[in-house]
Amino acid sequence: MELPRIDTANLLDKTYTILKEQIVHRKFKPNEKLSIPDLADQLGVSRTPIRDALNRLEMDGLVKTVAKVGTFVNAIEIEDLLDIIDTRLMLELWVVEKLSAKSPAELAELLAPLKKMLADAARIVEEVPVEDYLKENHNLQFHIAFLQLGGNKRNEEIYRSMMNYHHLAVEQSLFTKEMVTSAIVQHQSVVTALLAGDFAAARASIREHLDDSRERLIHRLNECGGQI
Repeated sequence: MELPRIDTANLLDKTYTILKEQIVHRKFKPNEKLSIPDLADQLGVSRTPIRDALNRLEMDGLVKTVAKVGTFVNAIEIEDLLDIIDTRLMLELWVVEKLSAKSPAELAELLAPLKKMLADAARIVEEVPVEDYLKENHNLQFHIAFLQLGGNKRNEEIYRSMMNYHHLAVEQSLFTKEMVTSAIVQHQSVVTALLAGDFAAARASIREHLDDSRERLIHRLNECGGQI
């Protein structure tokens, strides 16, 4: 495989971004060994930014380094998916806890952008092929916007790093239109409950949404051999 050569401005970030894109789009296959010399040669950089980029990618959960063996592309398996969904649940329930301290007027203001986002998503999914809808990451944008309501940037960073699996699932066509439309309805239930000040219902809707996502993705993952 040929990789694009890059200039030296912001070298580490550019190296990291290119390698991440190649991994997320599965140009590098699950469990494939990554050669630092080969990557450095193809990108036209020294080995140092390659090593630094791989360290960042390991923190993202996209690669793993085995001592005295090398660095390998991580496969996403069912166990990984279960761990990710559990962590997402904890973070999203934490946001509800934070929002429960807000007044109805504050909630209305905070949730207005999410209401519009969902209305746009419901319209777009009926107008374009599901593949195009997925590539625009409407679902991920909603969840990130929801996490941002909690006002904790570290939690947002954790959430973003976990959601790398979502890009892989999109690339491997694990999502169907039924899954997409169901997710939109479930998101709307969360927002509606929050606007009504019914935080117990909001928590229940989040659990239902993530439980549903878990079961549907496990089913699709099994159809793809158990990993992506």
